[in-house]
Amino acid sequence: MAGDVTAIRSVQRGHTPNCSSAGSVVGLALLSVVGCAVVVNAWADRFFARLDGKPRAPDAPEGGPPDPPQAVSFFVRPSTVRARREVGGAIVAMTEPPALLHVDEAVADRVGAPWRGAPVPGALTAPTEVHVAVTARCPVRCTACYLDAGPEVAPGDPKGIEAVLEQLASAGVFEVAFGGGEALARADLVELAATARRLGLVPNVTTSGVGLTAALAARLAAVCGQINVSLDGLGPYYEAVRGWDGAAVALAAIDTLRAAGARVGVNTVICSKNLDHLPDLAHALAARGVTDWTWLRLKPSGRGAAAYADLVVDPERMLELLPLALDFEQRGLAVRFDCALVPFLVAHGPPVEALARLGVRGCPGGHSLLAVDTEGRLAPCSFAVGHAAASVAEGWRDDPTLRAWRDRAAAPPEPCASCEARAICRGGCRIVAEHLTGDSLAPDPECPRVRRWAA
Repeated sequence: MAGDVTAIRSVQRGHTPNCSSAGSVVGLALLSVVGCAVVVNAWADRFFARLDGKPRAPDAPEGGPPDPPQAVSFFVRPSTVRARREVGGAIVAMTEPPALLHVDEAVADRVGAPWRGAPVPGALTAPTEVHVAVTARCPVRCTACYLDAGPEVAPGDPKGIEAVLEQLASAGVFEVAFGGGEALARADLVELAATARRLGLVPNVTTSGVGLTAALAARLAAVCGQINVSLDGLGPYYEAVRGWDGAAVALAAIDTLRAAGARVGVNTVICSKNLDHLPDLAHALAARGVTDWTWLRLKPSGRGAAAYADLVVDPERMLELLPLALDFEQRGLAVRFDCALVPFLVAHGPPVEALARLGVRGCPGGHSLLAVDTEGRLAPCSFAVGHAAASVAEGWRDDPTLRAWRDRAAAPPEPCASCEARAICRGGCRIVAEHLTGDSLAPDPECPRVRRWAA
């Protein structure tokens, strides 16, 4: 290997196709430092092999970020890597296979990673991924929709979204996740994705599958990094969670997208009505060739707030998720936990070092994740209330909610303050905390550690 594996500080595998971030791959590699090292070494081999024999990009200016940041072009090697300087090193985005690698200063210098913005206390210089709600229109009204989306909503302004994409590209964002509402309700979705590609962003999409055709699937496959289909169960289980019988639509969308050559994942919101159904769903997904499965914690926002009490899983039963994920890994399914599920992962006591090196992150809101709602307002995640900002860069630096979430992660209250996994977990879900306590900065009441501390 033409490089020092210790120069790769962490590896976050996969694309970021939905508003709860990419999710962390949950498997046996998380349970031991040795297993973690095997994974990181494999990615280091890939990365350094791609650097061997290739010309260097121009060096970034000495002494910190250039003025203005736009004066430095994004480091790009087509179909290989992109990079962005951060304090103490850089973030490198590999596209095939997709991953974000956090590397040290020596590697940052070697790849010529440019500064794209000034350091932000408690955060990266810019988000690595941004969720963009392209519409609040949706042909259906799911029971727990976080946006209160429906068929009567206007589609939105494509010029406004394009302006946002230009700002994200200028800031050095790596990926955007288009969602809704139903993203396919936008007649210009492919054009928006193509604009993102032209600007150097990797566009990803989350969809229920409603409105997907073979022709549209082919167009999306040609431009998107990944397309995730929402599937919360088969047959009556789907209807019990979402309030309409859409399982067949979602399964057909998975088949159509795979036939078109798209990289396909599946999103499943973990609820009281589908937890016991997960083994059957795993069998169906594996039979269809799905390998990327993201589990999402139910968020009490939009219509989800009213449905939360009926759909939420007993916190004690949430501890069953890790054993299930490890079992499903044997079937070839890479299960991902979204950021809000991390408290139930760390409760099992995996090595913190392994979690850090494999990119496991709890709440990334305001640290590496940003959301843009249908009105162009900025928020730390899709489930939080957004604020208007003069620009993405200004909002990322100064938005009061983003700053409050960062400050909370840096100096949390007990029992988070004394938790050895505090830097990984980042305090659980702010949306759940606000819903259950009235204070978004309070400890997550469903976290196993918080429950023990409060008892």
